[in-house]
Amino acid sequence: MSQADALPTKTDVLVLGAGMAGLCAAITAAEAGADVLLLEKADQPGGSSSYAGGAFTFVGTDLQEAAGMTGDSLEALRNDFLESGQHKNDPALVNVYVEDQLATYEFMRDHGVKFSLGDLGIRSFTRAHLTGTGRAVTAMFEAALKTPRLRYAAKAAATRLHRNAAGRVNRVTVTHGGKSLDIEVSRGVILATGGFSRSRKLLQTYAPELADAVKHGGIANTGDGLVMATALGAGHADLGYVSGSYGGALRNYPEPAGDDDYPPLIFAFAAGAIMVNKNGERFVNEAQSYKVLSGIGMKQPDGLGFQIFDQKVMDGSGADTSVNNFKDALANGYIRTASTIADLARAMNLDPAKVEASVDQYNKDARESGVDSQFGRKVNQNAKGELMTVDVAPYYIAATGNAITSTYGGVTVNPDMVVTDQFGDPIEGLYAVGETAGGFYGALYLSGSALSRSAITGRRAGQRAAASVVRATSLASA
Repeated sequence: MSQADALPTKTDVLVLGAGMAGLCAAITAAEAGADVLLLEKADQPGGSSSYAGGAFTFVGTDLQEAAGMTGDSLEALRNDFLESGQHKNDPALVNVYVEDQLATYEFMRDHGVKFSLGDLGIRSFTRAHLTGTGRAVTAMFEAALKTPRLRYAAKAAATRLHRNAAGRVNRVTVTHGGKSLDIEVSRGVILATGGFSRSRKLLQTYAPELADAVKHGGIANTGDGLVMATALGAGHADLGYVSGSYGGALRNYPEPAGDDDYPPLIFAFAAGAIMVNKNGERFVNEAQSYKVLSGIGMKQPDGLGFQIFDQKVMDGSGADTSVNNFKDALANGYIRTASTIADLARAMNLDPAKVEASVDQYNKDARESGVDSQFGRKVNQNAKGELMTVDVAPYYIAATGNAITSTYGGVTVNPDMVVTDQFGDPIEGLYAVGETAGGFYGALYLSGSALSRSAITGRRAGQRAAASVVRATSLASA
């Protein structure tokens, strides 16, 4: 791959966005024989993929086999997607994931991504193939650098899609180096521009309750692909189900967060922490999904929840993940520490007496019955099978709110990743992958599948786009 100074005005395949989906699409198309131009709007590749936790959901891998895991199946994977999405997702798109996931794992492994088997704690068997935060997308970018017929440019933003007289998308207007130019595309344009977690305007349109949420997605995720495809009549899928993830951390609270901040997700509540609201009172059984906590947390004063935990939980800090790296969050001002619960409360402008009372009541329940008398929490037990107490100094607190990490709803696509219009007809020459494409998740995102879904759809679009001119030539010769 060469890095372009001046952009070419013609290419076979144009990929917009250099996150996981875009990189897999670009490499696949180039390896299939197409000349590929990969453009990234931001000044660095990676997008939201650089900040994700690094988990990929795969079934039937060599790692699972080596670990003796034989109880999983493709049918179980398919059912989990459909049940998680409350059967609002498109079964044909779920099948794309199921059919291509193992080959995608092998493709990524062969291109330098190193996986280890882990456990997200959400299933009875282990599908989580872990890479560490940012490592997989870095490996794929390094692979792209070695790929012939692939050119790359950063700080290049697409602004408009154009069709020829036959209705095929064949030209894209791009700004680069302070200038606007049109690039002709012979085989296909692949939208890998991510979601719209950084667009207040689009959030107000599709999920107004999240317009003020903690922003966690890639800095360039402003919905460009959604907007450009919609202008051509693209249909929409799953946009009514856009939801937040509770646990987006606020740096140096109560100071306001900056728009360009990349806050971590802190799920200490899943490891034994309790949460109080601005009144210093617990408000929920914390041992629930961050998606479930999202709706409950939003109803609290200012939508805030203060996660309180002790040294036992801090000792379990993750080291190679953007989620639950408590030590890094402490060093970067997202977590505060104190030797007493009262001082901890004062650091967040909370009522010390109320916070102490909340912690004392929880600890009393944990010691006397092992069951939370207020909200029925039973999960997060110690080695003795008792509910964990919050009683080993020093203590820690994190101000957290609803985070909009990814939007997951987008334009409609068919199983070839071709964008379809509002009548279900394909918009020829236009593909959407990763977070730009809707229809996969339905009502609820399946935890741990975002990065793998991006890689899977990217590969399929790259294959189809590269082959499109071959099909056209074959039809003409026939």
